[in-house]
Amino acid sequence: MMLWRISFTVLLLSAVLYAPWWLALLLALWGAFYFSRYYEIILLGVLTDLLYGTSGGMLIGYGMEGFLLGAAIFVAMERIKRELR
Repeated sequence: MMLWRISFTVLLLSAVLYAPWWLALLLALWGAFYFSRYYEIILLGVLTDLLYGTSGGMLIGYGMEGFLLGAAIFVAMERIKRELR
């Protein structure tokens, strides 16, 4: 299971770097739903902000949307999984 999680994280990292944003988002949603406590989604959100964020600074130019989206997906998927299981 750990090898599958690491492989998926590498795939998601590749999607963040090279794929369109919507594909990376779909993979992130699937990973957050499939794996238990998929904290990597928050780190990849921070990476997205560092790579593609605006230069206006934090919250002035909305420089934290990747982090906030990653944290929101993490929390939402954990709640959904708790209700379904």
